[in-house]
Amino acid sequence: MTSIRLHRSQWWLLIPAGWVLVGVVGQWLVFPMVLLTIFLGGGLSRCGGGSAKLDRRREHLQRRQEHLAAQQAHWQQRYAAPAPRVDLTKPAPVESLATLAASARIPADVRERAQRLDRECVSTLTYLREHGAPAAQVFEVEQIQTDFGPQALRSYLALAPGTADTTEVLDGKTGHQLIVEQLDLLLDEVAAHLHRAARFGSDALLANHRFLTDKFGPGGDSELTI
Repeated sequence: MTSIRLHRSQWWLLIPAGWVLVGVVGQWLVFPMVLLTIFLGGGLSRCGGGSAKLDRRREHLQRRQEHLAAQQAHWQQRYAAPAPRVDLTKPAPVESLATLAASARIPADVRERAQRLDRECVSTLTYLREHGAPAAQVFEVEQIQTDFGPQALRSYLALAPGTADTTEVLDGKTGHQLIVEQLDLLLDEVAAHLHRAARFGSDALLANHRFLTDKFGPGGDSELTI
């Protein structure tokens, strides 16, 4: 049966060839040819039918596997934990001067300066805004509090642990010495802005004092003459 399955086209050629021999040789080959035709036709049809049945079975199994895979993917998608959503349009939170100063790696003297810088920036900005200081002056103090000060602390924290007091960074100075100099420089700058703003207030107070003195003081315009 295996040879019949492998040589189906060749076995089919025997049937017409045999009937040609019947016409040439004689009628005595009719009965053997009928038997041969029945045998070959039935055997080949069974082989073909078996192959077709096997193909259908394979196709059925393939469809079932695809169906099961689709169901599995559906249930996994339905019951899987949702992935966390990340808003790429939202900027990353910026650490404030006070937050950075609270780090355990910040030395006590640096922390005290950073916290004092933050407090003085807040009080100076409040004074500048209340007294109508120029926008450029307000912006400079804001930069010290939100940009220059935090960046100084971030640069210090970027140093390798244990090297802030031992490794020279610039002109023989360690990272600890440099961060102290930077914070002192920023503190002096905030104090200078407050001093300039205070002069505006003093000038206004002095101008008002002169006005009142000229008007109501001795020899002023409001003095009554009897």
